[in-house]
Amino acid sequence: MGFPQWRASTSRVAWIGCNYQHRAARQLPVTTVFGARLLMKSRVLVTLPIRDADYAYLCSSLGNADTRLAEADGPSNADLGWADVVLGNLKPSSLLLDYPNIGWLHSPNVGLDAYRSVCEARPELVVSNSKGIVDHAVAEHAVALLLAMTRSLSVLTDAQRRHSWALIDDYPIHRTTVAGKSVHVLGYGSIARCLIGKLSGLGARVCAYRRRARGRDLKVERFLAYSQLKLEVASADALMVLLPEAVETRGLVGEEVLAAMPPHAFLVNVGRGTTVDEEALVMELQRYGIRGAALDVFAHEPLPPESPLWDLPNVLISPHIAGRFDQEMRMQVEGFMSVWRERAQSGEAS
Repeated sequence: MGFPQWRASTSRVAWIGCNYQHRAARQLPVTTVFGARLLMKSRVLVTLPIRDADYAYLCSSLGNADTRLAEADGPSNADLGWADVVLGNLKPSSLLLDYPNIGWLHSPNVGLDAYRSVCEARPELVVSNSKGIVDHAVAEHAVALLLAMTRSLSVLTDAQRRHSWALIDDYPIHRTTVAGKSVHVLGYGSIARCLIGKLSGLGARVCAYRRRARGRDLKVERFLAYSQLKLEVASADALMVLLPEAVETRGLVGEEVLAAMPPHAFLVNVGRGTTVDEEALVMELQRYGIRGAALDVFAHEPLPPESPLWDLPNVLISPHIAGRFDQEMRMQVEGFMSVWRERAQSGEAS
């Protein structure tokens, strides 16, 4: 294509584009589409729910580039026609097909699966994100969900609302600890590895599932393959799901896997809602085939009001907020600026 070659040396960046294929993307750096000179003339549309201070920081950091902040209910047609760079998400992602002037989108998402089909239709499009920003937030949220169930905290909050002292006789005798328990972590990406460190610190015995049953990690008791899930999950005290959206992971935690879990086990999902068969999960929870579930992600979001999950006493619902924290937007801006600066400093397109 005649573009200069360039590789990031310091930023942890994941991106898709340029003849994208699932798990086999050609790793072409963003500068192959946008050079340093073009960056200085770029028009950046910000769709992040960003605070004034963080937006001011972005504007000052971008120098001579033009910036525009989209309205909270989404960018206008004029905004989309004006921009050639987007910081944030576009919903639906097909807007990138309607506005070919946008050549680069930097997303706050951990996974970029929502943009896969768009990148296949537009080989020149680049979609990127900054890795690691939400790792600790998601991992801590997953631990919080697990502890809320193992310690039966819902009993205490209910008692507090009633102004009732929760005596030991009223506090469930089957409350338990994470220490010494077998916690199976489905996934081994950066967030899963962060979670494994925290679980190990709590004294859990951790098994990690990958495509292939191999790996070296002193915090992991055993590495298992996805194909072993139905057999091995029978020994799990908790199953924690952290898988991205993919064809091979859709419905992986289905009826057979859920039925194989022991009755005292918990399920925590902070990955993608499509990994778990929700209909099968509801049936298993209704008959107490498993002890409980804490869910941050769902097959359809927002979770419809008519979903039976809302009313099950052994379910804790978290509205896809595991990655949210007070400094998130500033760190997203800094991640974007790190990529921006490296591309601008390369000077290869000047």
